[in-house]
Amino acid sequence: MAHGIICQACGVEAPARYVEFYQNVGALVVRFHKRMKGNLCKRCIHKTFWKYTLTTTAIGWCGTVSLFVAPIFVVNNVARYVAALGLPPVPPGAKVPVVDAAAAVKLQPHRAELVRRINAGEQLVPVAQAIAKKARVTPGQVVRCLSDMASANRGQSPSYGFPVQPAPTAATAPIPVEPLPPLEQ
Repeated sequence: MAHGIICQACGVEAPARYVEFYQNVGALVVRFHKRMKGNLCKRCIHKTFWKYTLTTTAIGWCGTVSLFVAPIFVVNNVARYVAALGLPPVPPGAKVPVVDAAAAVKLQPHRAELVRRINAGEQLVPVAQAIAKKARVTPGQVVRCLSDMASANRGQSPSYGFPVQPAPTAATAPIPVEPLPPLEQ
């Protein structure tokens, strides 16, 4: 099970699971489809599942190709939704992680260890949880800090909590981070 600690749909720090939901709207000779892929929290999984599945069930069948595609999309959505039901709910008061001045000071002594462990190929979630415990910050703040470091290394603006793969430069050593799959809609 692919998982994360930041929802790619709403950005809150909460348990997240990788899901793919599809929506189809049939219109006799053409069809319109959307998809949502990414690590989502339980609240966003629930919202997306019902929106996409009810739309597909209601108007996804109207069309020659849609007559065959819609049932596949509905079965996929139901299977992914059922698989995600065990995901813990979004904690009360969950919010988008921010690395403020106080968190930055707490994380500063652990930055080298964070980069070393990620460069060694360790998974992001366990590393973020371990560093967060040591620094007395949230795992989402660790992910955000790493993302900001990678963005600064590339000379870009912060990516708001999602790790990125920096471009290698001669002046600085890259911080290879396995990117999360992009959120697709």
